[in-house]
Amino acid sequence: MLVMLNHLHTNALSHFTHLLDRILSSTTFPSSWKIVLITPILQPHKDTFLPQSYRPISLLSSWSKILEKILNKRLSWYLESNNILSESQYGCRKNKSSLMALADLDAMINETNSSKASLYSVFFDIENVFPRVYTHHIISMLHQAGLRGPLPIFI
Repeated sequence: MLVMLNHLHTNALSHFTHLLDRILSSTTFPSSWKIVLITPILQPHKDTFLPQSYRPISLLSSWSKILEKILNKRLSWYLESNNILSESQYGCRKNKSSLMALADLDAMINETNSSKASLYSVFFDIENVFPRVYTHHIISMLHQAGLRGPLPIFI
């Protein structure tokens, strides 16, 4: 898709940019971009007869994916540049990883052991968390973070 965009005429890119701006400002997502093709992929070493052995892979419109990447980049930049995200949040952040979280935990354990203090940790493995996200709460948090206009509503 990016190869195609790189070869588009300047007028076509301008038209596409205008289209994306109109979608964002109107907070109306094109219905044809909402159509998803879901393909079940069998997880390794799982029983082929059990539905939970399959991971659903959704295939969206390329235009939808491009808009998603643009919005994600804008939102990530805003949250990072305004120091809104906690330093202890590692997931889905640029230059942060689960290995860095483990290294920080290891450093805390070593520091606690050397000072003969106590360290308590709580770990959560939340399965299927995304279907349970309360949308109104997310919009409220984005509003508290200073995001106004169509972006929080669109998200």
